[in-house]
Amino acid sequence: MDILKTNIVKEKANEFPQYLAKPAQETLLTKGVFILNDLSRFTKSEIKALKGIGPEAFAKIQSDLWDEGISFKKEKH
Repeated sequence: MDILKTNIVKEKANEFPQYLAKPAQETLLTKGVFILNDLSRFTKSEIKALKGIGPEAFAKIQSDLWDEGISFKKEKH
């Protein structure tokens, strides 16, 4: 990861839900997910496949999305 991207990730880490473990936070941040609404660019499958996103983290993320009225991108069939 280049220096600029590393600095952005560090700056944005404080904006992301702190209930996620650091590996999950870092993975999402490197994918450009800085706030919950950013997750709407991804399908459920894409998020579940990311390193650090286990069942517990995914359940928390999905619950927060529902609470905010945000949806994942639709899966392509």
